[in-house]
Amino acid sequence: MNISHLRRQAESGNVVAQSVLGICYLDGIEVEADYAEAYRLLRAAAEQGASRAMTGLARMYVRGLGIPRDMNEAIRLYDAAAKAGEFLAQVELARIYSRGLGVTANPAMALQWYSAAAAQDRTVPDCEELQEAKAYIASSR
Repeated sequence: MNISHLRRQAESGNVVAQSVLGICYLDGIEVEADYAEAYRLLRAAAEQGASRAMTGLARMYVRGLGIPRDMNEAIRLYDAAAKAGEFLAQVELARIYSRGLGVTANPAMALQWYSAAAAQDRTVPDCEELQEAKAYIASSR
């Protein structure tokens, strides 16, 4: 990955570059983790409607990574990203509702979001999150 090229694109307002570079700074991928820079880039991309950026930003709010922990803002961002079809946002919302993390547990909402995630089984690689969604659905029957 060419980080210098991504930086130039991100600074010129390219939403995809902002999202990718923001995730790189969030997770320390080919750069040193920098939550302030991750927040700046992800916020800029999320404001332009980038669902992957919304998901990364929500993760920062859930865990308090460089910003105050804010479950309401995390849920708002996950919800917007999940409605846009973002697989990981759907799984995270399902987890929040199934475990009552920052909200009252709501098995029906958990099932709704796990079902949305599982419906993407042909477009996402088989992974723990997909298996988790399928297991939750099976246990709900």
